[in-house]
Amino acid sequence: MANNTITTADLVSELVSAPMKVIDRLFDNYKATTTTDDGPKSREFNQTVQDHFQGLLSKPGAFERIPVFGYPSSNATKTKSGSLVRFRCMVQDPSYGEELHLSVAQLVNSATGETKQVFSHYTDADHVIEEGWEVDYGSPSNVFTERDVAYCVSIPGQNEWAQLGASAAVLEDVLGSLNIDAQSTGESTDLPLVDEKKYPLRGCEHSAALVKFHSPGRAPQVAGTVDVVGIYELGHSPKEQGGSDASAQGRWPCIHAIFVCDITVDTLVPDLPQPVAGEHIGRRNMTLAHLGLVLGGDDLAAHYLLLHLLSKTVAVQDVKVGKFSLNLVGFPLSSKDQAPAGTFTLSSPATRWVSGMLAQLVPRCVEIPFELKTVNSSTFLPSAESGDLQAGVLQLAADTEIICDETCLHEGTLDERGLRNLQALQSVILDQTVTYVYPFQPINMATNLRVLVLSNGKSILENDCDLYLSETAAAFLASIHDESAASFMPLDPMHTEQIRQYLELARHMEFSVPTEVSNAISDEYAALRREAHEKGEKMMTQAELSLIVTVARLISISKGEPELSSASWKEAMALEARRGERNTQAKAARPATSADPSK
Repeated sequence: MANNTITTADLVSELVSAPMKVIDRLFDNYKATTTTDDGPKSREFNQTVQDHFQGLLSKPGAFERIPVFGYPSSNATKTKSGSLVRFRCMVQDPSYGEELHLSVAQLVNSATGETKQVFSHYTDADHVIEEGWEVDYGSPSNVFTERDVAYCVSIPGQNEWAQLGASAAVLEDVLGSLNIDAQSTGESTDLPLVDEKKYPLRGCEHSAALVKFHSPGRAPQVAGTVDVVGIYELGHSPKEQGGSDASAQGRWPCIHAIFVCDITVDTLVPDLPQPVAGEHIGRRNMTLAHLGLVLGGDDLAAHYLLLHLLSKTVAVQDVKVGKFSLNLVGFPLSSKDQAPAGTFTLSSPATRWVSGMLAQLVPRCVEIPFELKTVNSSTFLPSAESGDLQAGVLQLAADTEIICDETCLHEGTLDERGLRNLQALQSVILDQTVTYVYPFQPINMATNLRVLVLSNGKSILENDCDLYLSETAAAFLASIHDESAASFMPLDPMHTEQIRQYLELARHMEFSVPTEVSNAISDEYAALRREAHEKGEKMMTQAELSLIVTVARLISISKGEPELSSASWKEAMALEARRGERNTQAKAARPATSADPSK
C-alpha cells in the first residue's frame, strides 16, 4: 500500500514553489468556515495566512529552505514568478506611497455565469484570473485594501557573514532542488531593472525590489532594515503607471511581503547560545586581545577602538548621547597610484587591513577614501530634487561602521561638491543627522552611524576622540603588505562568532546612569575645576567632562553592566589621562602631516 504521508519537507517545498496555491487552499477552507453575512474579511484571513506561514517556517531547517533574493547569493533571472523568497534589505525610498488593491475579488465566468471568489492579497489580480473568468468590479463582495510600497535595496556595506543565507543553501542550490530555472518559469531572461542612482554606493553590486507591505503600519521608515519573506513577481513601478507607452515600462522585481522580521543578534549569529552571566568580561578580554593584535600590540588603541565599536547614539531628554567617533592617527601615507580614483575602496594595505578585520566583527562596513576625485565626484546626501529620491553615500542603515581613509588625501582642490560632502560627513560625526534634500524644505533625519577615521596626522574632521598610535603600532602598520595581511588569521571561527555576539548584545543593551553616580561625578567635576583654578592650571571644560562620561559609560557597557559605575568612571579618568599624555608626546615628537586639501 502506497505511503501517502505528507512530510514537513513536502509542505515547505510547496510553500516555496507555489505559495499562492497554499493560500488558495487556506482561503477555500476559510470561506467554508466563515458564517458572517458580509463574507470573507481580508484582514482576518491575512492574519490566518501569516500564522500558517510562520508556523510552518518555524520548523527546524524550514526557513533556510526559502531562496534568498539579493546580491550576492541570488540571480533574479532564475527566480520563478510566484515563488517564495526572503530578502534582507534597507528601505531606500518609501515615497512610492499606498496602493489601493483588490484583495478579495468576485470573479464571473463570461460563458456560464458562474461566480467565485479569489484571494489576491499577495499578487496582482491578473496573475490569478483563469481563462474565461473576469473580475466583477461592481460586486459588493469585492474587498479593497491599501498596501505600502517602498523601493528596497540590499543593505549597503552588509558584510558577507551577516547576509541572509551566509551559512545556508544559496538560491541556486534551493531552486535546483525544486527544479526551478529560467527556462521552466516562462520569465524573461533579461535582467530586471535596478536604478543605480537609488543605491548609496555607486558602482557596487546590489539587488533591489519594490516591496509591497500588506500589513498596516509595517512599512519601515527610510533607511530602516528588515528581513522580508514574501512572494516574488515581476511588475511595474507605481511611478511608471499611467504612461502613454505601457510597453516601454520596465519590469521591476516586486516582493509581496507576507511577514517581516527585525534583524537581531539571533538572526546574525543564529547558532550561538546566549552568553550566561559573568561571560561578558571574558568576551571583553578576548575582543581587546584581538584588537590589540590588529593594531600591532597597542593596548591603549585597542581599548578605544572597542569603546568606539560599542558606541550607539541614543536620545536622553532631547539630547543625543553615546556617540563616539574615533580618529586613529599614525597610519602610513598612501601613494597617489595605490587607489583607483572614484571608487569606495580603501587605498593602502594598512587601512585595508584594519577595515578587513573590522568587517569580520560588525555586520555593516562602508569604506570612504578621502581621495579627491572620489570626494569631488560623489554625492553624500540623498536628494529628491528631481521628484524621485536618489541615494547619497550617507543614506545608510543604523549601526553601520563608516571607515574613512584620510591617508590618501593628497594635495589638490576640493571643489564645492567635495566641501559639501565633507560637511555632510561632519554633521554625521557631530550631530548624527543626515540631510535629505527635498525641493522646498531639506529634512534632517536622525541617524546612528559610527565613524572611524584612519589618518597619518590629526584628521581634518572634528571627531569626538583622537588618539595617536604608539610607535610600535605605527611601525607594524607601515610594514603591512597585502601578502602579509592575507596570511594573518588571529581568530578561529568560534571566537569570531563570540565576539560578534558580544558586540551586538553590548551595543543594544539597556543602560542608565544612577542619580548617586551622576551627583558624584558633578561634585568631582566641580572639585577638579576649583583645584585647577587655585593652582592656576587649565580647568576641565564641559566638553572634556562629557567625553569622560561617554568613555565611562562605554566601559561599563563593555563589562555588561546596565548602569554606570563609579569604578568605570575612575577607569575612564585614568584612560583619558593616558590618552592625553600619549597625544602630547606624539605631537611634540612629530607635527601633524596630513595633506592640506585647501592647497
